Amino acid sequence: ADLTVNPDFGQVESDPSVMNLTAFETLYEEKRPFFLEGLNIFKFEMGDANLFYTRRIGHTPEYKPELGENEYLKYPDNTSILSAVKISGKTSKGLAVGVLQSLTANENAQLFSGGKTKDVRVEPLTSFTVGRVQQDYKEGNSTLGAIFTATNRFINDPYLEGLNRNAFTGGIDFLTQWKEKKYFLDAKFIGSSINGSADAISNLQLSSARYYQRPDADHVNYDQRRTQLSGQGGNLKIGKGSGLLRYSEEINWKSTGLELNDVGFMQMADRIEQETEISYFVNKPVSIFRTYSLGIHQSNNWDYAMNYENSSFFFTSAFEFLNKWGVAPSVHYGTDWLNTRILRGGQAVLIPAIWEGNFSAHTDVSKKFFANINASKQSAGNDHYWNTSYEASATVIPHNVLKFSLSLNYSKTMDNLQYVETKILNPENKYILAHLDQKTLGATFRIDYFITPEISLQYYGSPFASIGKYSEFKEITDARAKNYSDRFALLNPIQMGDEYVFGSYSVHNPDFTFNQFRSNLVFRWEYRPGSQIFFVWGNERTGWKNDSNSSVGKAIGQLKDVSPNNIFLIKLSYWFSL
Repeated sequence: ADLTVNPDFGQVESDPSVMNLTAFETLYEEKRPFFLEGLNIFKFEMGDANLFYTRRIGHTPEYKPELGENEYLKYPDNTSILSAVKISGKTSKGLAVGVLQSLTANENAQLFSGGKTKDVRVEPLTSFTVGRVQQDYKEGNSTLGAIFTATNRFINDPYLEGLNRNAFTGGIDFLTQWKEKKYFLDAKFIGSSINGSADAISNLQLSSARYYQRPDADHVNYDQRRTQLSGQGGNLKIGKGSGLLRYSEEINWKSTGLELNDVGFMQMADRIEQETEISYFVNKPVSIFRTYSLGIHQSNNWDYAMNYENSSFFFTSAFEFLNKWGVAPSVHYGTDWLNTRILRGGQAVLIPAIWEGNFSAHTDVSKKFFANINASKQSAGNDHYWNTSYEASATVIPHNVLKFSLSLNYSKTMDNLQYVETKILNPENKYILAHLDQKTLGATFRIDYFITPEISLQYYGSPFASIGKYSEFKEITDARAKNYSDRFALLNPIQMGDEYVFGSYSVHNPDFTFNQFRSNLVFRWEYRPGSQIFFVWGNERTGWKNDSNSSVGKAIGQLKDVSPNNIFLIKLSYWFSL
């Protein structure tokens, strides 16, 4: 059992830097010890969705007020967690129980206007509740479980009515295995019910998870008057999970109204997915190999009205040699894809088929020095899209108490239909896209030094830069035309300062240079068994420019000129038994 009041939940290690140009949010790992402990008991995953995503508790506030001329805003990075209680464990009879309740504070931002300062509420008082039970049967060969979550916001400000007031989700899962756990059936069923103001439910209907406003989506109906949204989903998977030959068949569905993102994570509703997997796994030495595996994977996707979207085919392999070095080549092919999200609420666009190849290799990870490399290449037809990326990492352990790690990654991307903006015009909207050339460079350096088993020093540093240049602006004309070039029309804008003017409308120049450096230095002392004190120094430098005239190397070098944000933190815990 864990109980904490008005805690500091700041994580010791920063999140990795990313440049996300998609319509969907980034999924981050949980790194806060309070939430990591017993996390497996609370887990309820269904494909790429999860009913409990711990990073929702203490997240960045959702409301951002519009600023007038000469107005400035000091915005909080996170919502303050007032209290949290968690009970988790498993009895000798196989009953696993997890209960978590947390309360986050009314959070304010400071608005500076006309020489005056005032507080603006940006997040209401919110309660998060999660309950999870699982019972083992037949000596652990079968499991039956359930989960329930509730998010309740106490909204007193009219301008916060765009947030959901109450969100409830629930699920049931069942796993059974037979013939010494060789074969299995895994089933999950989930549902959600959200209520709030008409603005809040309208935001859900228009969000990237569903886009009810799509003009060619006849199976959904956008209703501005709705104050409630509900949906359901499920996952069925059956197969053989052990032995040399392994296989499975799976179907996953999410109805149009399913919503998990108040305390869970889900990128897309309105989906039906079918997957078939077959693999051959050898876990004993054969010839020059210590172990090896081969696999094929096929999937099909439809929207919830069974309108076909695309198919994918994968070939994967992994070989570990007798000296414990290994390689893992793989190939993926995706058919022409009817992308329902590319226009952020517009009609679906037919995207050319894509090939992808990956290759990774590693040395013996049990040695004092080991390294990994990874390279991938993606290429779509009609010169629509391509990407090359490379990553290399190395770890050195010169002494049992000291470890150094370094990783480098570089990628280069070209996207001929990168979304820029939607212009709301009569009689119809204009969807503006452009040709994007993007380069990204990042590195991560770590040091772990255990002075004694009770005293350690850790350092984490990660510079990052991403540069994007837009050109060849275009608008969608016939989204599903047979010929790729007929799906859009090239535009000839006039550049005026930071604006591109297209006759009666304009868009802001989307070019960018984003650079960031994040680091943490942590001193930990376990001054008595179970009780620890931390001294933490966190440093962050984040820069943004509305141009693409630099290189990624220079952009990282320019971080020295960016004003730093420093955090100094002392954390103390004391363990006692009752």
